[in-house]
Amino acid sequence: MLEKIKSLIINLISKEKQLTEEEKTNRNEEFKINYRKVHDLLNIALEKYNEENCQCAYPRFQQLIGIDCSKTKDSFKCWETEIMISSSKKYFDILESNLNDENTNEKWICKKCKSVYEYGWSDFSIYIERQKLNIVDLKTELIGQKIKKPIPLFLGLIGHSYPNKNEIQPTEFEVFKKYITEK
Repeated sequence: MLEKIKSLIINLISKEKQLTEEEKTNRNEEFKINYRKVHDLLNIALEKYNEENCQCAYPRFQQLIGIDCSKTKDSFKCWETEIMISSSKKYFDILESNLNDENTNEKWICKKCKSVYEYGWSDFSIYIERQKLNIVDLKTELIGQKIKKPIPLFLGLIGHSYPNKNEIQPTEFEVFKKYITEK
């Protein structure tokens, strides 16, 4: 996974300007560090959500897993969405889905509250694929903080086309951390 990320970054960077090998290496290392920080943060957030209730009760969890390029007819993926969906998988029972709109379709049912989601995965190009996790039947009360727009993201988006700038806001790690862990 990290090698694919490294390759994507190198390809994107090379389109902007020619970087030295040292600059490429430094940017790749910085991204790996930031990716790990977000991965660790989102796993801690999921643990806290599940100590108090479950991830389904938090609107900002719903917002993050709901970032989906097919809604805006663009071609991108959101790193935070990818990490949150992958990390939350252990909190769900996974069944076969009746849907067939994606390369992969699954029905995810929360182990605690039994809320139902539809999971989908598709690839758009050799470099861009994305996951989505859409709520179908929420069976718990929402207890977390309300969502905000634009959505603050630390790692952000990668792809060929992007949503309107009033949807997503690049931000510092501490701002993203506060947003995703705020109760």
